[in-house]
Amino acid sequence: MDFIKYKGAVWKIPLAAALSWELAEWSGSKHPYLAPLTVILSIQLTVDKSIQFAWQRIMGTIAGVLFTASIAPYVGLNGWSIGFLLFVGALIVTWLKLDHAIMIQVALSILLVMYFQSKMPSYSLDRIRDTVIGAVIALLIHMLIFPPDSVNKAKKKMIHFTDHLSNHFINIALWVKEGCSSSEAQTLQTELQTLFRELHQATTELDKAEQSVRYNPLGRKKRDIIKKLNQKMQQLRSGYANSADMIRVLAKWSESGNFAKEDQRIWAVHLNTLAGFVKEWKSVLDDPASFSLASNGTALQIKAPAHMENYQYPLALYMNAEQVVQDFQNVDFSNKAL
Repeated sequence: MDFIKYKGAVWKIPLAAALSWELAEWSGSKHPYLAPLTVILSIQLTVDKSIQFAWQRIMGTIAGVLFTASIAPYVGLNGWSIGFLLFVGALIVTWLKLDHAIMIQVALSILLVMYFQSKMPSYSLDRIRDTVIGAVIALLIHMLIFPPDSVNKAKKKMIHFTDHLSNHFINIALWVKEGCSSSEAQTLQTELQTLFRELHQATTELDKAEQSVRYNPLGRKKRDIIKKLNQKMQQLRSGYANSADMIRVLAKWSESGNFAKEDQRIWAVHLNTLAGFVKEWKSVLDDPASFSLASNGTALQIKAPAHMENYQYPLALYMNAEQVVQDFQNVDFSNKAL
């Protein structure tokens, strides 16, 4: 059962190809191989992409066959006539602003119908009918029988990233405790880049999972889980962005020479607390039933001291404004091409 459930790419194409061939033959096709050919091309990693490709193949095939069947008798079969029809077909697809994949299907249909129509008059009708048969069979099997599911894979990547984000806060705390050395700051920046790649991979996997269940009529529960995972992903993105900002601010504080030992101790404690908080939050991902929880079991408050409350917002704004200036101060406005 695990093989059937998780290795659909191995058995779905053979099954759909066999069924589509038989159905094409039963419907009277003299070219039944066109149906399994469409199956092989249409079954993609996600149902969303499969529907997109199947639709593009059907539209491109119908357009290419009708266009070629109406003109081919008047131009004959040779290299120049094929090139001319391919050019006209490409111009029409471009004028209609259709997808490049449809242009490819139109071109294939033009080429094959041009070659086969004079030898096998039934080819044009068979190509349209068998393409539709193959696309429908491929989509039904892909959507209704163990549709591809990347939800668990996406969740694992998010859990993996959460562990690393928690460890990242621990490393920042250690860096602060030891005096915020510039060499260690560079190491933390490298670590941030690695975390960014992991975050991107988790986001990509979650997008893939969303596409996998979007058109699954039986996937309502999975769609609910993905919706909640997207909310959790926003929290992870925010946690990553805030960790990057904290490193920047702490580095500037240290460079100013005003980062007292007591402040270093306090912020080392705060950062270790944040690491533990992120670690505890991970349980929300481990247990889908806990998605309904609004927050961690332990209430955590890290607030500015009372005497600093009136300054925290303008200082944060000044820091962000300074960062914008630094980001753009080296732009070369002499480049007129921009």
